Amino acid sequence: MLTLQQTSALSNHRPTGFDYLRVLLAVCIVAWHSVSIVYGDKYVGDFVPMRPLILFLVPSFFALSGFLVSGSLFRTNHLPTFLTLRVIRIFPALCCEVVISALIIGAALTTLPIQEYLSHPMVHDYFLNVLGIIHYTLPGVFTANQTDSVNGQLWTIPFELECYIAIAILYLLTLHRRPRVFVVVLAVLTVLATARGFTRDLGDYNFRPTGRSVVWAFLWGVALYALREKIRHNKFILIASIAFAWLMLQWREGEYLAAPAIAYITVYIGLIDFKRSFVLFASDISYGIYLYGFAVQQAVYQVLPNFRTWHENFVISLAISMVFGYLSWTFVESKVMNRKNDAIQFVNSFTDRVSSIVRSIFGVRQR
Repeated sequence: MLTLQQTSALSNHRPTGFDYLRVLLAVCIVAWHSVSIVYGDKYVGDFVPMRPLILFLVPSFFALSGFLVSGSLFRTNHLPTFLTLRVIRIFPALCCEVVISALIIGAALTTLPIQEYLSHPMVHDYFLNVLGIIHYTLPGVFTANQTDSVNGQLWTIPFELECYIAIAILYLLTLHRRPRVFVVVLAVLTVLATARGFTRDLGDYNFRPTGRSVVWAFLWGVALYALREKIRHNKFILIASIAFAWLMLQWREGEYLAAPAIAYITVYIGLIDFKRSFVLFASDISYGIYLYGFAVQQAVYQVLPNFRTWHENFVISLAISMVFGYLSWTFVESKVMNRKNDAIQFVNSFTDRVSSIVRSIFGVRQR
């Protein structure tokens, strides 16, 4: 029976499963957002039987990221390089999305006079989204919709930043070289986080994961990568993980306990080398689909009042979001990624200079 590492090696460590999964998760999130945007909270009860599946989506994205980016960090073995790669992958597209939402979508659809809109403090505050300080609304925008949120999906950004802080701490503590210690520590923290959930009011159990539970999914993705040479790629473990995750996601306090199972399901599927198809084209634009999807869906709901069933909103919005995703990938993300070596070289040169200065200072003190 093959380990995760051996399964990955069968496809030269480039399995298509992660690409297909990225596309599937992005599309499913757009579909679920269509339901909430079109119907609001009125029909939430109708989807309670599907709640574990819906609550799987975002944590799975985080687990996928944890497994893949830990590979990047452990291979480069250089924290500044890793953090640079994360910054240039995430922030340029995010910055463009925030600007487009505020100055094009918002300006076009606001009920306020354009000068009043552009001078409004809420518009200025909205640009703080690029720093992870999330503001969801713009003045006079989508006020007649079921929700006035412009970018409801951006709630994940602060927790994504926490993930990178967490993996940086893990690296600095050299826990990646002691994976069993890391897993034991993570397991203990998972139990403590679950126990803490019973001691405080977590609010109504809706269809959005608890913020920190997605960080746990990320860390369990990291743990699976750290133990990839020990853990088996086993269908029976997969089935057990599906059953366990489904059970745990029935109640909010179980989200942390579900994280390792969600991570295993994600990695198991991701390591399968499916036959390549045209769908893989969408893997490059999946981040753009995720970024632009919510604002596009809100705009479609507002400007097309004759298409207000969830499936109509979904189909129209997905098509438009794919165009935005393609433009984002072609003119922003890929352009920046093509210059990543220049950015890495600059950061490495800067950090080498700083470390040299620090060493010289401490050297003088020692004498």
